Amino acid sequence: MNAALLWLKAVRPYAYSASLVPVAIGGLHARAAGAEFSGVRFGAALAAGVLMHTAANLWNDYYDYKHGVDRAGGGVGSGVLVAGEMTPARCFRGAAVCAALAVGLGVWLATQTGWGLVALGVFGLFGALAYSAGPLSPKHRALGEVWLFLLMGPGMTLGGHMAQTGRFSWGAIAAGLPAALLMVLILYANNLRDVRSDRAAGLRTLPMRFTPIEAKALALVLLAAPYVLTGLMAGTGQLPAPVALAFLTIPLAVRWALRVWRNSVAETDVKSMAMLHLAFGALFAAGLI
Repeated sequence: MNAALLWLKAVRPYAYSASLVPVAIGGLHARAAGAEFSGVRFGAALAAGVLMHTAANLWNDYYDYKHGVDRAGGGVGSGVLVAGEMTPARCFRGAAVCAALAVGLGVWLATQTGWGLVALGVFGLFGALAYSAGPLSPKHRALGEVWLFLLMGPGMTLGGHMAQTGRFSWGAIAAGLPAALLMVLILYANNLRDVRSDRAAGLRTLPMRFTPIEAKALALVLLAAPYVLTGLMAGTGQLPAPVALAFLTIPLAVRWALRVWRNSVAETDVKSMAMLHLAFGALFAAGLI
């Protein structure tokens, strides 16, 4: 496998909607609210979000491999370390380079809009490392979904907004909640798929706290909530009515729900949830324009 394909496998770009969507919603919410909008800052914020997401993915692979979570016969993460296609040191260096580039973009954005963005960036960098690094990480305490929600839901949405305005906004955070819940469902589906191997590795994930039926029922609640919240915010005028374009993804959501309810969660279900999140987020963001 050539180097480019190897890195694509390692970073798992199918899940990049988890960083692109919240940053886009934050930036477009600022535009919808009448703030001065810069396409250059918008692009820089999207790039910073994807770079930090990439660093988190690589660090996650590195630490899971080091701590025996990813191993032959168990979970494999992206697969590049378990298969010996990439050395752990190279994986860690890739994460560090991506994080450094994200920090550089964040500092530049802060010079344009205000230094409050730096504090948010520090929180994001610490959160990306803390999520992965060792047995005290949130994902080892059934808090992975909560941690991810805070970092890549309100955190990245607010970052996209502040890249335009430099100001904190509860409205931007609220606008990001529907897509953030779907984004959390990507990780939750991943953890549903890996319950057996994660338990064997000594992890405690959120689905383990429930019976199999209860765990699947929670997945359906997380799936329905974004549509309910979108309808409420659009119907009450808190967001522009066209965000309801996201309802066009309901048939995809129903098919996913039926498949997961009737069968064991598979890798295809994790990837299809990432695609649903991307479609929902793109239509929601389009409604903010």
